[in-house]
Amino acid sequence: MAAGKSTFCLVTNNKNYKYQPIMYKITWDKETGGVLLHSRIVEGTLGISPRPVFFEELDLLHLDKLGWTYPHCECPLLWAVNKQYWYRGEMVFEAKGANIYDDAIIIFQPGKERLTIEPVNVPLMLERTKEYMFLLESEALEFIHETYEQYAGARKSVNNVAANQLDYEALAQRAEKRTKTKMAIVKEDCDSFDIVPLTEAEKQGKRIYQTTKIDRFLASFSGGKDSQVVLDLCTRAIPSTDFEVIYSDTGYELPPSLTLYDKVQKYYKELYPDLKFSTARNHESVLNYWDKIGTPSNDHRWCCAVMKTAPLYRLLKTKDNKQARVLTFDGVRAEESTRRSNYGRIGKGVKHDTVINARPILNWTSVEIFLYIWKYHLPINPAYRQGMTRVGCLICPFGNEWNEMIARVHYESDLQPFKDRIEAVSRKAGVKDIHDYVGEGGWKRRASGNLIDRDSFIMFKSTLPVFHAVVKSPKLEITSFLQTIGNYKLVGEKDNVRGSLKVHDKVYDIVIREDKKGKIDFVVEDINDIQLVGLIKRVLWKAVYCVQCETCEVECPTGALSIYPKVRVDASKCVHCHKCLTFHEKGCIAANSLYITTGNSMIKQTNIDRYKNFGLKEEWVDGYMIDRNDYWTSNHGLNENYQIPALKSWLRDAEIIDSKNNITELGELLADHREDFSELIWEIIWINLSYNSFIVQWFNTNIPVGATYNQKDLEALLREQYPSYKEKTTHNAVYQLLRTLKESPIGSEFQQLEVLDKTYFKRGAHDDISNEALAYSLYKYASLKNVHSLRISDFYTNEIAGGVAKEFAISKSTFGNKLRSLNSNTNRVLTAELNMGLDSITLREDLNPITCLKTLIE
Repeated sequence: MAAGKSTFCLVTNNKNYKYQPIMYKITWDKETGGVLLHSRIVEGTLGISPRPVFFEELDLLHLDKLGWTYPHCECPLLWAVNKQYWYRGEMVFEAKGANIYDDAIIIFQPGKERLTIEPVNVPLMLERTKEYMFLLESEALEFIHETYEQYAGARKSVNNVAANQLDYEALAQRAEKRTKTKMAIVKEDCDSFDIVPLTEAEKQGKRIYQTTKIDRFLASFSGGKDSQVVLDLCTRAIPSTDFEVIYSDTGYELPPSLTLYDKVQKYYKELYPDLKFSTARNHESVLNYWDKIGTPSNDHRWCCAVMKTAPLYRLLKTKDNKQARVLTFDGVRAEESTRRSNYGRIGKGVKHDTVINARPILNWTSVEIFLYIWKYHLPINPAYRQGMTRVGCLICPFGNEWNEMIARVHYESDLQPFKDRIEAVSRKAGVKDIHDYVGEGGWKRRASGNLIDRDSFIMFKSTLPVFHAVVKSPKLEITSFLQTIGNYKLVGEKDNVRGSLKVHDKVYDIVIREDKKGKIDFVVEDINDIQLVGLIKRVLWKAVYCVQCETCEVECPTGALSIYPKVRVDASKCVHCHKCLTFHEKGCIAANSLYITTGNSMIKQTNIDRYKNFGLKEEWVDGYMIDRNDYWTSNHGLNENYQIPALKSWLRDAEIIDSKNNITELGELLADHREDFSELIWEIIWINLSYNSFIVQWFNTNIPVGATYNQKDLEALLREQYPSYKEKTTHNAVYQLLRTLKESPIGSEFQQLEVLDKTYFKRGAHDDISNEALAYSLYKYASLKNVHSLRISDFYTNEIAGGVAKEFAISKSTFGNKLRSLNSNTNRVLTAELNMGLDSITLREDLNPITCLKTLIE
């Protein structure tokens, strides 16, 4: 059994401890009309687990009006695999279509148009599968009991380890960092302790005792069949006084789910009077959030976090407002999705750091779930009898059209308010055919937050080295969440507030100005930390768009943050862990849906990841320069499908080759002098890439000297500025840039990528830039601007996107010294007037970038 990512294990010897998942195969049983279970694959094994079909579903499909005869009874009548319906081992019809507007179309198999249906013989089916089910439920019961015992006894485990006077957990942590292997704390027969790889401990069948102390044990109940089975298993494996049941009422639960919950409470209260039941609800209705945030979608599925997760975890808080450490036995099953099939039996921090998820029925099929329910005569949600494949909310962006059809037929009045809003938003978005668009689920693929009318607004004018944001009509004071970054002090009136923000050991100056129209300027000076910029943006996004949904509050481990009824950060409790800021892309679910990027950042650049996930390697350039005339047809050793196209793209952007892949005049010039000017070649390449490669230009413009960064930081900043790009596109573009910096002199020798540790880097200044490269850069910039007169100061303004200061991050003093050297050169290519406060540069009109370069190196 795998432990969570950051939890160490205390292991003792117990050869029978290791759980082996039981996974049965299914075939039809024509005699009972049901199914059989097998321990191995046999003839007729089904590839997909079927679901039982009851008379209510056949009525909904109008089978009684189409010529079928069947009883209205408790037992199932046939089975469905996807939308194919099977009776005693034969497919009899198929259902097509069906959505929130339309009924399903029934297509009968030949000869099956009129049938008399006999119900499944459930008692005989249970008899024939009882041995398999006994083993399955026994294993699940043992898993629940053992897991409960491990975590319930965690305090004792920790004390036993501590009694040995060594911090074994710290030792295990160091061993993990050193070996990159998950470690376990092992108790030997002689009562001593050791640290071994977790896989080895499991291989030897040793019993694992967790060192994570749990405050509360839960059986999660959702109204669905899976959670119903888990709840019943928990009542059989754990004392009823030691766990509790919490139902999350999202505000658009299926009506029968609410009724079932009341029935379940009554059922188990009679059996276990001490079993505690609770209901978690958000303080506001889900429809209000739809109106504030927009309809949920595949990309903005905020509803689960806001209406289910946050209320649940808020209910689990301790008296001091901290999050309780919780172990939840949930009904997740691997066959439900590809993602869930990769889950482990134990998952730590799946949705929240303080929650461990234990999955007793992870490897059960839906058939086995129903067999258990029938065996123990458990209450079942009527929605399954009506034909719903999964029981959840009335409508969901991850739901299917089939369930929406059933909801429309049986719960139309409950569904209508949500349907009305979806249709209204679709019209506002300019959709013409509402029936097809909504019916086919188009609304699920389109976030509607940008269609919400709002007064609040935020725009980022600059980020580094001066952070400047403009805010209008924020929902909260813009400093409401600032304490979560670091301690701060502010003085002054609204129109001119000044202060400081202390983050770690550095203090940043803050200026906040509000004009008469209510527009607020928020400025942080001398900032070169991309991570800190990201945190400040999250603080502002939260203040501008907060709808007090509480999703960030439950991320706070110390109880410092309270959201409702008023946002408050307790400075005495806040440890600046930033979890309330980093749990979501913008630190705020509402902001993620409502924020609209403005200006050029909405312009989609062409093919920004065109380098096939390769950087420009030094050896590739050297090889091309040496054999430039025959390189493409030579034995270069590069992959023709990936590496060669990447190299050609890089060299074209560096202006070494032309559009036909022939070497350019500049390429010939550099190749001829490569032995004497090897560093100059890479300086010229970087200069040209700064103009022709989107990702290089973006890096030079947005990452100033002294800034620390890693791949994720760069991706987040790029994605924020260019939201029209997919996540994979921005990842590839940044990856290709970093490979170029790592695999060429640009990163190491030009200090554009100084390695701080394994993941973090720093942009330094290339103060040793050659005079030839600086002159080439000036002529390159001037030729594109069609000017011959320049000023040093112009290159250090935010308005200028190019130029040598951006390309190599050199200081003004370095710039000036290089200009003086060029000014006194025998082959003078420019005139620089740098005395008496002057900083003007005059270029020769008879030169261009290439002829300037020739003049200096030949």
